[in-house]
This record gives sequence, structure tokens and C-alpha cells, in this order.
Amino acid sequence: MIFNPYPTIETTNLILRKMDENDSNDLFEMRKDPRMNEHTDTKLDENIYETKAYIEKMNKGIEENKWIIWAIEHKLTKKVIGSISIWNMNEELKNGELGYGIIPSFQGKGFMKESLLSVIKYGFDVMKLKEILAYTEENNSSSILLLEKCHFVKTDKVEEKGYFNDKIYQMAVYRLQNDTTS
Repeated sequence: MIFNPYPTIETTNLILRKMDENDSNDLFEMRKDPRMNEHTDTKLDENIYETKAYIEKMNKGIEENKWIIWAIEHKLTKKVIGSISIWNMNEELKNGELGYGIIPSFQGKGFMKESLLSVIKYGFDVMKLKEILAYTEENNSSSILLLEKCHFVKTDKVEEKGYFNDKIYQMAVYRLQNDTTS
């Protein structure tokens, strides 16, 4: 799927849009915060240059049809408070996997649910996905609750070895099926 023009999604409180270099400071705030990595195997950004490289990598992946990722901009503050993506897309199976994160000071306010519901709608209505998957660490109760509120169903549990560390992650696999496709 070619994402041109890039799909901007507007919700009540948020604008989901393509990230760019102007978002570096806001995204660095999120990507350097150790609380963002409690349940994931990601490396903290140590400086703004690593965040800029991340933005470049994400936009290159979009151009190569590997994924689609949105910066989550809070309308009131004009601050990028997180990101959400559909990646690991499989054209044959017509599915994709969610990735998402939001800075801790904006967690628990319903913004990620608002983002998630909009991205699910985009994935099903525009991308014509048959299902969307989400992998979350089994101790990440906030993420599990979010997925269940959005009608995802737990279908499996897998172990994943960390790439940046030697930790073994117990991942709960959630699935949401598109009931409008045959």
C-alpha cells in the first residue's frame, strides 16, 4: 500500500500524522524515559541525534511499505505525546501488528484508546486488513486492559528473547478480526 498522500487522522483530542524532524524534542522526551521500556526490549535514546535517526528510519520504512507510523499530537498543547503504528504487515494474510507508546504524563487519560480506535478503523476500512495483532508483555496490565477495551481477544502466549538484553519476555498475543471482510 502506498501511503501518499500520507493519511492524517483527526480525533476529538488528537492529530495522528507523519512524524518529522520538528518532532525530535518531543519524541526524545519519550524515547529517553526508562518508564517507556519497562515492558519492551527497546534501547533508550541517549541524545537527540538518535531520535532524529529513529525518525529517519521510520519514514524510510514507510517509503518502503514496511509499516505506517503516526506521531500522536495532542491538539491542545501541540505536543507530540506518543506514536502508533501498524507494522509486520503480511499482504497474503491481510494482517498487521500494532505498536504504540505514549509518554507517562499523558497515560491513563484515554488518549491511547482514542488513537488505537482510529488506527484500527484505518487498518480495516482503508488498508482492508482482515485482522490486527498486538503483542504485549504479560505483566503490562495497562496495555492488556487497553486492548481488551478495544475488543481484542487473547489468542496465544509466546516467549521472545530480547535483542538489546538477554531477558526472555512472556508475550500475550491479542487479535482483533475485521468482521466486515469475508
